[in-house]
Amino acid sequence: MNFPQRSRQAAELCSAGARASAPAWLRGATRLLLSTLREIFDEAAYSRFLARHGMRSCPRAYAAFMREQELSKARRPRCC
Repeated sequence: MNFPQRSRQAAELCSAGARASAPAWLRGATRLLLSTLREIFDEAAYSRFLARHGMRSCPRAYAAFMREQELSKARRPRCC
């Protein structure tokens, strides 16, 4: 009878499956955190600006981005 060998193999398969799902969950959480930080620090907005204007990243492009950001913030009505 080979039951202990089979149960050990089943336990190894179950534990391997649990380890395989953790990195995928961690990758998703990391991707979400980085996306959130890029939005907070305007990196995502700068990337969208470059794509919208068909520009490459350079000091002149960043200066144009900053001017556009300032204009959009100045036009926003303040509440209260």
